[in-house]
Amino acid sequence: MVYCGKPSRGCQMCRTRRIKCDETKPTCNQCQKSRRQCPGYKDDFDLVFRNETKATERRARRSLKNKRGSNNNTQIGPVNRSDASRKFSIMSNSSSSDAELMYSTTGMDLAKIESDGNDASSSDALGLQVAFASPIEQQAPCYFMSNFVIIPQSGQARGSFDWVLPLIKTEASDSALSLSFQAVAMASLANRPNARGSNLMHLAIENYAKALKVVNLALQNSVQQKADQTLASIILLGFFETITQEKASITAWGSHIDGAVQIVKMRGKKQLRTKVGVALFQTVRGQMLVNCLSSSKTPMLGADWWCADAQKDEGAAFVNRLNLQVAELRGDLNRILMSHPRSPETTELVNEIMHRALELEQEYQRWEETQTKQTVAWVDNIPGGDITKADVCPGRVDLYADVFVCSSWNFSRVSRIFIAAIIIRCAAWTCYPVDYRTTPEYAQMSRLGQEMISDIIASVPFMFGWHLDAEGRLKPGDPMSGNDATGVKALGGVYTIWPLLSVSCSDFTTDSQRLWVKGRFKFISEVMGLNQAKVLQLRLPSMIVRRDNMGYAPPNATNSVRPPGNPAIMPTLPPSISALNFQQREAMKREMWERERKAAIEKAREEQQQQQQQQKQEQEQQHLGRGVLETSSGNVGGVGLNGIGAMNGNGLSSSVMLQYQQSKYGLGLNGNGAGSSNAMQKTGDLGWKISNEQGKKYAWLEGLGWWETTV
Repeated sequence: MVYCGKPSRGCQMCRTRRIKCDETKPTCNQCQKSRRQCPGYKDDFDLVFRNETKATERRARRSLKNKRGSNNNTQIGPVNRSDASRKFSIMSNSSSSDAELMYSTTGMDLAKIESDGNDASSSDALGLQVAFASPIEQQAPCYFMSNFVIIPQSGQARGSFDWVLPLIKTEASDSALSLSFQAVAMASLANRPNARGSNLMHLAIENYAKALKVVNLALQNSVQQKADQTLASIILLGFFETITQEKASITAWGSHIDGAVQIVKMRGKKQLRTKVGVALFQTVRGQMLVNCLSSSKTPMLGADWWCADAQKDEGAAFVNRLNLQVAELRGDLNRILMSHPRSPETTELVNEIMHRALELEQEYQRWEETQTKQTVAWVDNIPGGDITKADVCPGRVDLYADVFVCSSWNFSRVSRIFIAAIIIRCAAWTCYPVDYRTTPEYAQMSRLGQEMISDIIASVPFMFGWHLDAEGRLKPGDPMSGNDATGVKALGGVYTIWPLLSVSCSDFTTDSQRLWVKGRFKFISEVMGLNQAKVLQLRLPSMIVRRDNMGYAPPNATNSVRPPGNPAIMPTLPPSISALNFQQREAMKREMWERERKAAIEKAREEQQQQQQQQKQEQEQQHLGRGVLETSSGNVGGVGLNGIGAMNGNGLSSSVMLQYQQSKYGLGLNGNGAGSSNAMQKTGDLGWKISNEQGKKYAWLEGLGWWETTV
């Protein structure tokens, strides 16, 4: 080893510019002052141990050239290849499934080595390099084990996918578990940046299809359907959807989770007698909670049944029970508001839900007081000024004992964000038509939501490998590193998708936080290979509140007749439209439309009252014109905001119908002219239609739902 002098600890930009670096973390002040993007600092290991291979090759070539010049009269014979020194390295070849032996030389081709074979120094400096291409069936499982599997150590209550190893040891290659594991392993490796474009994903999908067939056969057998291998296969198939998901829908993933829940239900309490059974039970419970919270479903069997493993993991039992109760509460509220009409009885049920939610929040606060977390740094600036590419959002950075402790914290924070949304939703229902944002519940829950979002964001760097070095400095982890201590495992992305998704969907998130979360989603999907991070959903709770108070339906349901208050079915966003901008534009459009609608209806009511007074004085007249309202069973004329409108009716009509027509509102079916009570010409982006149901009249607004038009 040659001593090359004291290595510089400055950033690469300052070393290139040949100026002194102040070594400020995470970005140096020199780069910040010159408005350059700081590339960061080299690892201490790289500073001490340098790669001198290329320099050695260059010296060997120069030495060989000099010796060749001095030995021109010497006869040179061929060299025996077995005498050359050989180097062995394992190289991956994704296009081949068989082991191949490949030869390569360093710096010179084989002919030149043979021509200089009598030169002993050349055979020492330039040797043959033999590389083996390992089968892809071996590479993919190794990658999965390295990035997603954690075996519980002494003192740890749980691991991650730790049940795979004991179950797959005795499985045949064509079994459901083996096929599911191969599908997940190949898909996870295929989504890595350096493996995209290969046929790995095609092989993964083939194994996935085979696994589905074998699992369906196993579910038809009363013995195999309760086996650990069957349940493990279904969990892996669900994780396959997390890795490969492309559409903005979790239907496929949710179907696997629902199937796993049914099997856990059939297995009963006997499954908790083994370590593998407990690990599978805990995995299904965690996935089931995410599925229920995201879809407003009530967990089957109740919180007590799902906490049957409390004696196995007493530390997380309390918070798991609270999380289950939040899922139950969210499902109960959704069922009440979607199936009950607005009445005093419904309001009483909603107030009871709000009271239960406040009690749960107090329970979370008492649990949090017994826990500890460590704030290690505060970040104020962003390298390069692009927050979507920053590893840390401006603010504090927290560290935890391990990823499982951090995941428990974040799950509780997500549940508390849902508690805030539940309470605001209840307050909006009880105070309607008053703006719910003026209520004290909204102010209190907004503060809670903002606090939980800041806590989740502060934990993300730790999940992505940030740690303290031996000198107590905060350092990022390398996503491509093989170091188990500092390398970024894709498992951190698995545990971070759900908290970040909740943050991105919340009304309490600031614009800068939302942009940063968008960048982290891109990192998870493009670098870690988890495509589910691309999925964004609606804002909470504002869009749910609008749905509760005025109904919602998809655009393709314009021909159906439904009363107000049916469950919402959110449309899928086109790939070319940004979900964030789309939601903001739609929310602003609806708020503006709501204000204009109220003003238009109020003005129409005043004009109708004037018409009715005038009508009493002119009951004997049959006149259709401006300011005259017909009271017979024939035509009913009315004054429109944008002109004169007339409509057919039966008896005295007090219906007010508004149409969005190029940013103006018209009173009557067409806004300016006569029309029928059963049809209406659609103009503009939003249109109204009329439907008679049980003596009531409703107007259908495209994209917003049914509105009762009777005034």
